[in-house]
Amino acid sequence: MPLSGSPRQLPRPPVHFVSRAGELSNLDALTDGGAPQARLVVVVGPGGVGKTALAVTWAAGHAHRYPDGQLYTDLRGFSAETAVTPDEVLGVFLRALGVAPERVPVTLAEQVGLYRTVTAGRRLLVVLDNAVSTAQVRPLIPASDGCAVVVTSRLRLDGLFSDGARFVDVAPLSQEDAVVLLTRALGQHRAEAEPAAVAELAELCGRFPITLKVAAARLAARPRWPVSKVTAQLRDERSRLATLSRLSASEDSVTAAFDWSYRELPQYVGVLYRLMAELPVPEFGAGLAAAVTGMPAAEVAEALDVLVDASLLEEAEVDHYRFHDLVRLHARAQRDEDRFEVVPRAAEWYLREMTRANLVVIPVRWRVSPVAEQLAGRPASFATDGEALDWLTAQLPSALSILDEAVAGRHDEVAWQLCEALWELLLYRKHYPEWVRSHELGIVAAQRCRNRVAESRLRYQLGRAHLDLGDLQSAERETRWALDLAREAKDRRNESAALEQLGMVAQGRGDLDAAVALFADSLRIEEELGIDRGVAARHWRIGEALLRAGREVGAARHLEAAAQMFAEIGDDKGAARVALGLARIDARSGHPDVAIRRLEQARAVLGRSGSAVHESNVLLALADVARDDDQAARARRYLVEAVELLAEVGGAALERARAALVALENGDRGEGA
Repeated sequence: MPLSGSPRQLPRPPVHFVSRAGELSNLDALTDGGAPQARLVVVVGPGGVGKTALAVTWAAGHAHRYPDGQLYTDLRGFSAETAVTPDEVLGVFLRALGVAPERVPVTLAEQVGLYRTVTAGRRLLVVLDNAVSTAQVRPLIPASDGCAVVVTSRLRLDGLFSDGARFVDVAPLSQEDAVVLLTRALGQHRAEAEPAAVAELAELCGRFPITLKVAAARLAARPRWPVSKVTAQLRDERSRLATLSRLSASEDSVTAAFDWSYRELPQYVGVLYRLMAELPVPEFGAGLAAAVTGMPAAEVAEALDVLVDASLLEEAEVDHYRFHDLVRLHARAQRDEDRFEVVPRAAEWYLREMTRANLVVIPVRWRVSPVAEQLAGRPASFATDGEALDWLTAQLPSALSILDEAVAGRHDEVAWQLCEALWELLLYRKHYPEWVRSHELGIVAAQRCRNRVAESRLRYQLGRAHLDLGDLQSAERETRWALDLAREAKDRRNESAALEQLGMVAQGRGDLDAAVALFADSLRIEEELGIDRGVAARHWRIGEALLRAGREVGAARHLEAAAQMFAEIGDDKGAARVALGLARIDARSGHPDVAIRRLEQARAVLGRSGSAVHESNVLLALADVARDDDQAARARRYLVEAVELLAEVGGAALERARAALVALENGDRGEGA
């Protein structure tokens, strides 16, 4: 399977990286040569010693040796509870390597197999940061001997020796290099004015890069302070810790530096520091920080700047902040009284912001959660569907982490709503492993709330995942369960949705008569409820099923009714999808010009939807019309364009477009869509 792109995921190397010549040389030697498998190096050392800086700096300097791309992930292995699972990482890696979201398998074994297939014969660099176990790393090792894998860990991970691992040990900086780092951070003139104090400061910080940066940041913010003032404060802090604890020398140095810096924070900055460290997400922005802390936006912005300036927080890019794992642990140790409110507050924020984005993608669908109604009348958060879906995609890992914690903490009311709010993203972008896992959690939350309406909706959404995966048996099981729950709750909306989806299952099995009957049952409920969009959608479903069955007269009647209703309610995307079926009927009736005009208008609409699949469906229909009109050259142009459009998406849609192109060139006349 060819790679459609070359991922470039490495973070920026640190600014104040010094020396480590020996370790860099070891990495060079251990990743060179003709090993029979991917070269695997584990960078080992205590927290805060600079393992990530070493790995990222080396990787950035050698990226050119791996032209097929560089993959990076933070495995968050500073504790077993926070560690990222291999299946979560593989889903991200596979999509980065060009696998269409709908083609990413659900099970870990299948993901590993596909990952090895995709990376076979490639030259890739994989950096796995903060690993906690061999089991976490092993599935992420590519099969190709042209690849290199660099792992960082506080643990030695001896189990990887059987995978060919070699080890690079990282100790604190030498005294000389620690002084160089401080000199660069403080400026040469200031450092040379107090060489003895600078040397003592390096020792007091344990020569750990992270604590050296914290101390240097404090001095940089106070240019009038002599270095000796900081050394005196740290000396006192070390004495206090030696009396109160049994920390090792290295732990003593790190904790002393953090405690010393933390106690100087303004009160409101300390609140943000403590509460945001409780978040189970790798990064966060100012909006989420305001929601979690309850502080005004201006105060949050100020607090974030203070923490960044103090080197207690990293700004990865604009409005993307993250803690070093040691800093996070220190902040959590301070124990804020509001810490148990962090996850539910964060979940509420994700629910609200994701719903705002969802309202751009599908503005008028029915939702069980009341949040969409609460947002009625507010300005749209994104200009286009594509922008909204891109934002939702970027938020997915963090939203899933929050969902996990919300269910674990029994914050069930917000948890099931957050799960429901994943619908638009999962429907359009097809993140199947995340889809299945999140909905299994959401269903548990809905059950604990004894909310049969919510459970019915989530089982319906889970059933759609199985339907799109081609698992018709599981799709029918979940959707029938959703139907039973809806009827028990006397919830006609969910009942109608479940009937429609059961019709799609029947259609998938080729039982078009059963599909039409189920769609008709759903149509009657939509008519009873007076939901015009639902009525239009069911007419469209019936029309498409009848068209597949070759019953064009009946199909035309339902499709025309759907088109008229979608137009009346202003649903241009719905009308555009209906146009595909009507255009095929036009072409078969001897009116290709009418069909092409219809399809060009549909393409103008669906091209803005953020879905390459929707637009490619129009191109396939255009190719069908052109082919039926004996315009093979034009049909070929449409199909080539569809293949190019779908190259980044892949999956069944790309296979269908390629098959249609091959059929055209072979003179076959099978239907392209």
